[in-house]
Amino acid sequence: MRATRFISIRFIPLLLLLFVVGIGIFLFGSRSFFMNDMIKAKDYAKLASISPDLIIECQKKSPNNWQDYVAVTVGIQRTDNTNEKTNKKVREALYQQLDNGIDFKVLNWTSIDKGIKKNAQNCYKLLERYPFYTPGKYLFPIKIKSYYSDTYGAAREGGNRQHEGTDIFNEKGTPIFCVCDGFVEKSGWNRLGGERVGIRGKDGNYYYYAHLDKINEKLAVGDPIKMGDLIGTMGNTGDALTTPDHLHFGIELPNGKWVNPYAWLKVWEHNSDSTIVFNVVNKS
Repeated sequence: MRATRFISIRFIPLLLLLFVVGIGIFLFGSRSFFMNDMIKAKDYAKLASISPDLIIECQKKSPNNWQDYVAVTVGIQRTDNTNEKTNKKVREALYQQLDNGIDFKVLNWTSIDKGIKKNAQNCYKLLERYPFYTPGKYLFPIKIKSYYSDTYGAAREGGNRQHEGTDIFNEKGTPIFCVCDGFVEKSGWNRLGGERVGIRGKDGNYYYYAHLDKINEKLAVGDPIKMGDLIGTMGNTGDALTTPDHLHFGIELPNGKWVNPYAWLKVWEHNSDSTIVFNVVNKS
């Protein structure tokens, strides 16, 4: 008994050390995960702040390297310089290099403000890391021309909450399609969204389709879903009973933060007509 008790006491410091190390590893891992989520949220905010009209203009101008032109323009816009004449000269000089086939990564930045270069390079990296604006990667959720505007952050319920998405208006029964690959995480009724479907995209984000009239009966929680598959049809269920029929579309990051989807929707709408096949037959 004494020998056993002696051995146990000897190992207490080691056990305490292992416990402390384990807690440290857990906390460090949790902090790293939290910091990654914070960085990602900031990245999405920066992406959403890029003008969708600029994206579309550059994609029309140069489909193969539109990111280069966007990055240059955003770099100039985000640099604290109000001299329009100087900005125009810088833009023309950099655009000329791009027009001559020079890749963004080897542009000549001599005599150009270092802030412009830094902001442009940061924008370029974001566009490479997150393909939200890349044609064919995401889909506008409605096949026909619809009305929507940027109402993210608008007051709801007398200011008790804010609007965390974009409302897309069309006729009742209009088919609604999945914007990306993923799996069905939620489906059915809730108080605000009415008949709603929640898709966890392969990118980790949660895509929220609310106020549906009917949900595609073949969708089941846990099932995989493809970009272009039928989600359901447009309605005004939930707290939208007094409003015209519309789809409330939202995007929630893995850290629980909702982001403004308006800019992405504008670009997806522009690109969807010619790049995506809508799978109405497969899922109707």
